[in-house]
Amino acid sequence: MAPRRRRSPARAGPQPSAEVAALEARLTEARSRGAVKALGRAVDEDPELRARLEALATARGVAVDPTWTGKKLVRAARDREAASRVRTNPIRRDQAFVCLHCGEEVSAGGGHVRDHCPRCLRSRHVDEVPGDRAAACGGLYDPVGFERAHGEIIIRYTCRACGVPWRGRAHADDQVPPDFDVAALPGPATLPADSTGLGAVQKRARTLPLRVLDHIRRHRLWEKGDTVLVAVSGGLDSTVLLELLVELGGGHGGRLQVASVDHGLRPEAAQEVARVGRRARALGLPFHPLSLSLPPGHGLAARARVARWAALEAIGADRIATGHHRDDQTETVLQHLVRGSGLRGLRGMRPSAGRRVRPLLAEPRAVVHRWAEDRGLSWVDDPSNAATERGRIRSLMPQLEALRAGAARGLARSARLLARDEDLLEALADDAWATAASDGRLELEAWTELHPAMQLRLLLRLVEPVPHGVAVRADQLERLLDGPLSHGSRFGLSGGYAIAVCDGSLVLVGPSGQ
Repeated sequence: MAPRRRRSPARAGPQPSAEVAALEARLTEARSRGAVKALGRAVDEDPELRARLEALATARGVAVDPTWTGKKLVRAARDREAASRVRTNPIRRDQAFVCLHCGEEVSAGGGHVRDHCPRCLRSRHVDEVPGDRAAACGGLYDPVGFERAHGEIIIRYTCRACGVPWRGRAHADDQVPPDFDVAALPGPATLPADSTGLGAVQKRARTLPLRVLDHIRRHRLWEKGDTVLVAVSGGLDSTVLLELLVELGGGHGGRLQVASVDHGLRPEAAQEVARVGRRARALGLPFHPLSLSLPPGHGLAARARVARWAALEAIGADRIATGHHRDDQTETVLQHLVRGSGLRGLRGMRPSAGRRVRPLLAEPRAVVHRWAEDRGLSWVDDPSNAATERGRIRSLMPQLEALRAGAARGLARSARLLARDEDLLEALADDAWATAASDGRLELEAWTELHPAMQLRLLLRLVEPVPHGVAVRADQLERLLDGPLSHGSRFGLSGGYAIAVCDGSLVLVGPSGQ
């Protein structure tokens, strides 16, 4: 976001020389195509004139190419001048952004227009003001001091790129350092301070490897020397994951292997697996091609997922890494929400779950995509994804973002918060299960004394022996919470399973009645 600068004649900067002023006048007068051509010919014939024009164009923010003709140089300088006459002020519009200095994800201001990062207090110099060639330079405003005025804290800034000063009010949630010590403010994320012209996505893409390494270490996804099997479909996400982990190999310490699965559902899949195998061998990594033969029919996606994980886990690696990212997390939360899931479903995916790990889970798809483009990677998109339930949910995300900026980030944050609540409740459920359960049976008297939320959690534990492919819904279990349970009562579940009241306990009964 950009701060709003006050124009002041005293801050206009040094006046141009007579030669530069004359050249500016000639540029202004060159309005027709013929006049532009004539001035371009003069530039081609006069090296001193060309040198002055190149310096003027550079001062206006043009990346001058020495091979340009005089006419092209004139046009570039004129186009920049025309752009500088457009008055726009982005800070009039409140929106979320990623700080280009410290990498903080900053939400919209709410009660005020957010024009700087509350963590490091930096802001972007992007105002465009008529007649001010320093405007829209793309640099960052750095805090250089603080003062108090009328009960408010005022931050004094200087643009690190063009030197233009500015003063702006601090907000209530700003992390102003004690004693107004500017040196105590956070430093840059990982890029040099002069990398100010990069877009937020591009900057985060350039720092992606460091954040992924930090994610692996912080969540202890694996230990040094562990075998890490990278599941690669050949799509964007898993392709980026493989290349990132290879690049970071010395940092994360895992011994990488690669696997790719042909589910037998698309004729192109065999070629995609072979393509992944060629890349794995080029990187010097062991490769495991896996082939499944799934019959068509109901629940194909769920059956494919179960079979895929069974095949990957059978390889015997210490960890299995997948390319799920933050947008996948958002889609998972929405998918579970519309299905009526409880806290366990709305917490989304975890960074690690058993042997399964997700190093990219904190990163948005846009950053992953930009990193792949910057590295010149190629990948294959599965055309069938758009027709799936997740694909249709993905198509709705632009509408949610239009409704509220940062919707995807907000949903992922909700999943993070709910995951913490889930961890706490699971710890409490451990204690309750130890008290109320014995030999896989729930003692009815102890169970009925618990809060209904805890009762439901213990019922979910009771039905854990049900095979993974059989879905036991919470609404089926909720029927047991509605009233007194008598001996011999039986509550049917999916797949022929049931919960029965027998000898003062709740027991799980299989399809065979055992």
